[in-house]
Amino acid sequence: MALDLAGALAEALADPRVGAVLGKLFKPLVAQSLAESSADSWLTAKEAARYLYGTDGKTEAFRKLRNAHSELDRVGVGEGRQRRWKRADIDQYLASSPRAQRRRIEP
Repeated sequence: MALDLAGALAEALADPRVGAVLGKLFKPLVAQSLAESSADSWLTAKEAARYLYGTDGKTEAFRKLRNAHSELDRVGVGEGRQRRWKRADIDQYLASSPRAQRRRIEP
């Protein structure tokens, strides 16, 4: 008697109870993986300003903040329009500066 594992697996995956259990198992893993990959992403000045302030239109404020706080500007790489910041570096700056945390508007 041959055992059809592929058919049994397909039948099990079609069961909504199996889907619910798998969702509970994999959702935290996927969320963690996405958080790690987004922390490593490079942001333009416009994107970094949106991330830091939580709203659009704060690019000039971000430039002024970088001029006032050299530690934030120092973690960026590149020159001019090619300048980029990592999300993780901005998070680290926020964690080290209570004043900067007040600037952030949580969505």
